[in-house]
Amino acid sequence: MNSRRGKENQFEIVWVSRCRDVNSYGQYFTQMNWLALPPQEAMGQRGQMLSNKYKVKGIPSLVLLDEVGNVITLDGRNKIPADKAGIGFPWRNPVATLYITVVPKSLRLMIKTQIDGVKSQVLGVLKGAAGQKVTA
Repeated sequence: MNSRRGKENQFEIVWVSRCRDVNSYGQYFTQMNWLALPPQEAMGQRGQMLSNKYKVKGIPSLVLLDEVGNVITLDGRNKIPADKAGIGFPWRNPVATLYITVVPKSLRLMIKTQIDGVKSQVLGVLKGAAGQKVTA
């Protein structure tokens, strides 16, 4: 699929298992040849945070991110089999494609960092107003 864009093997897969126990994790991991979050992290708070962030509703789930961490698709599990030739890859909406084409990577990363900072501040204010514990 990436070879269509002249970028064969220029991506990384990171497996985040939501297995319920270390034995299950081990059984799956022995069949994988990519990076993986350690089982304690994947099954713990970090794995839950990633599941929430990327709206994982069931397993298996495949989320595709670009080079700065923006979501390409939350539905990679269905997109890839539906487009095996990769003709529609990276399956972004046209506005996102225009943004990525026109705005340099360094500027996109700076914008993402600023937006994430503002989002954290707003959430902190909202949580404070609701009387919830504010975490950084």
